[in-house]
Order: sequence, then C-alpha cells, then structure tokens
Amino acid sequence: MKVEVNPLSSCKTELGIEVDAERWQPDYQAVCQKYLRQARVPGFRPGRAPLAIVQQRFGDSIRADFLDVAVRKYFTDAVESKSLSPLSVPKIADVDYAPGKPFTFTATFETPPAFELPDYKGLEVEQVPTEVKDEEVETVLEQLRERSAEYLPVEDRPARAGDHAVISLEGKYSTAGREDIRDNDVYCELGGEGTPQEFTDNLSGAQCGEIRTFAVTYGDDHPNRQLAGHQVNYRVELKAVKQKRLPELDDEFAKDAGVYTSLEDMRSKVRADCVERKEKAARSEMQSRLVDRLVEETSFEVPQVLVEEQLETRLKETMQTLMMQGVHPSTLKLDWNQFREQQREKAVLDVKRAILLEDIAEKEQLTVSDEELEDEISRIAQGADQPIEAVRSRLTRDGGASRMKNTIRNRKCLDLILRLASVKTPPGLIVQP
Repeated sequence: MKVEVNPLSSCKTELGIEVDAERWQPDYQAVCQKYLRQARVPGFRPGRAPLAIVQQRFGDSIRADFLDVAVRKYFTDAVESKSLSPLSVPKIADVDYAPGKPFTFTATFETPPAFELPDYKGLEVEQVPTEVKDEEVETVLEQLRERSAEYLPVEDRPARAGDHAVISLEGKYSTAGREDIRDNDVYCELGGEGTPQEFTDNLSGAQCGEIRTFAVTYGDDHPNRQLAGHQVNYRVELKAVKQKRLPELDDEFAKDAGVYTSLEDMRSKVRADCVERKEKAARSEMQSRLVDRLVEETSFEVPQVLVEEQLETRLKETMQTLMMQGVHPSTLKLDWNQFREQQREKAVLDVKRAILLEDIAEKEQLTVSDEELEDEISRIAQGADQPIEAVRSRLTRDGGASRMKNTIRNRKCLDLILRLASVKTPPGLIVQP
C-alpha cells in the first residue's frame, strides 16, 4: 500500500492512498460471498445462485458495502503507518477501483496542530488575595441565621412592608399566545429586594382572604427571561401574613446548628471555610492567568472540528442553565444560531487552552491511574449524596471514563504550571503567615 501525505495546513492533512489489486480484491470477494450466501434470487435456492447473477442483480449494494469496509480499513492502516491522529471522520474523494487495478482514494481530515510549546516554567503571576475580613464572616453567619428563621403567623392586623405574604396568584400575559402563570403558597416579602413594587403597593393593607388585581410591567433586563419585556395582569389572593423572626446570634444558636460548641467556635470554623474557598478560587484564578499568558505567547491554527464541538458544549450548557432556572429555551425569542456564533471566539480560546494543556501533560508524562479515577468518582458521589455505583455508571458510559481522566489530567497540569510559576506579592498585599 502506498500512502502520500499532503499537509494542507498545520492541522489539516490529505492522504493519497493506493492499494494493490492483490490486496484489495480478497476484501471485494468476501463481500460478494456474503451476498452469495444471503441473497434471494428467483429460480435459485438460497446460496445457490451463480456469482455473476448475484453481482449483476446486487452490484450497487455490493459496491457500497465494499467501499464502506475498504475505505475504513485502508484509511486506518494508512494513518497508523504515518503515525497520524485524525480528529474527525475523513472526507473521502476520488475513489477509483477496477478489477486488476489499484484501489485509490484521497482522505482529508484534521489533526492536532503542530507548534512549538512555549516555556511554561517560571512564569510570573501575582498572588490573588485570600484575606478574609470580619465582615465576610458576619455575612455568612447572617445567612445561617436566615436559614434558621421562623415565620410566625400575624392575625391581628393587615399586611405591611416587612411582612411575608403567603399568596396564590394567577397571571395573564398581555402578549397573546403565552401560557398563563399559576402558583399557590408563594412567599412574597413585601418591600423585599426581589419583590416587584406593585406587589408591595397592592398587598400592603390587605387582610387575609382579600383578592387584589394589578399589572406588572417587567423590564427587558429582568433576570427571568420568561417575564422580561412583558406585562402580566395578576389576580392575587392573600392567604396568610407571616412575620420572620431570626434566632439570636449566640452560643445556643451555634449549638443548635449541630457542628459547633459555641459562637466563637462557629466564627472560627466559618472563617476557616471562607479561607479555604478563597484559596481555591485564588489558585483557579492564577492558573487561568498563567494559561492565558501561554495562549497569548503561542500562535497556532485551531482545528475547526474541535471548535464546533466546543460550540455545541457551550450551547448545551446554556440551555441546561436556563432549564435549571425554570426557563425553557424554546420560550425565549433568541436566534440560537446567532447565539452560537457569538460564542465562537470564546470556543476558540477554550480549544487553545485545552491543546496547550494536553501538550504540556504529554511532555511532563502526566498520567491518571484507575485509583485516581475512582477517587474522583467517590468525591462526586459524596458531594451529590448518591450511591457510588450509580454515579460510576452514569459518568463512565459512552467514553465518560476517558473524559474524566482528561479532566483529572488537566487539573494535574494546571497544578504543575502554578507550582513551577514565580508567584509575586503585589504591593500593599498582606500575606498571612
């Protein structure tokens, strides 16, 4: 077999493949024999029809099956002989074969780009601050108090600002063709940050059992994309009025939380958690800056097949995020093709980062053991509070294990780059001993 390599660019290759007749004809005969055994030809018992008649009757099908088998077989042999790594299914062209003559075709495909890896050792990066201020600790404590809040019924007066109104509501869009809004037992904080002013104005002074009707016009920038830019006419029934009572921030509150011995112990552990989160975020930020520096210093062509895959990943992630927020993508007036193209620049950057990390990992011979893969699955299962077997099955099907190993390997590579970097303390930053 002859293989001619024709580089079309740094990440696109065309192969000219020629297979001697002595090598390809047995493959063609094997396909013919399959049809001879299985074909049903009038006037002949199965498997007894003359080969010439079978070839005449099923010639197009035989040709298609042979080409499917032969092209895959000889393309695989060709790329292995030249140590190439195709990133996509090849485009096949110029197929030609005839009895006694060579079987020839061309295959065009993308490969990882060839480039000179920049020096990734000793890069300078500024330390990202990890100091935790007292106000941050107090904010977390207030959040814990909020989670333990009690809602006490108010029965001797109408609703007023600061109350939590328990309501049932029906909403009709002014825009035709949109599904009505219906919900029961909704907690609405009158005067609260996330409460439309119209709800506060119309429910203040209302008694339990009263029904109020009013309209709310939502701005185009409203975070709920189903409501953004629309007017909704509401019919709201006030079912109950409740007043929020927060627990005192004291030793008793800390003990009730179950993991603290006192308020000071609670503050100390909350601060430690805050420090841990900030340190992880700081490491991630510094790693990102270092990889961006490497991308800036390296020029190479990006395989379009990888860019398209990353665009699909970004699109799916956006849709999943919307659905987790209760917004079905089909209800949004978005040109998804345009949105997809708007993500192209970021997708190219994602692919460049991935290629650089892959090359560094190869150079440093970073590997991931089966034990490390199991540890990762266990960590995910514990975080999701799910059985490890169920998580393993979900994460490792359809090539998932390989993707997980790549993720762990990239994490190791990022850790390595930061470990080899020179971390500078910016002026005015106090580093805790």
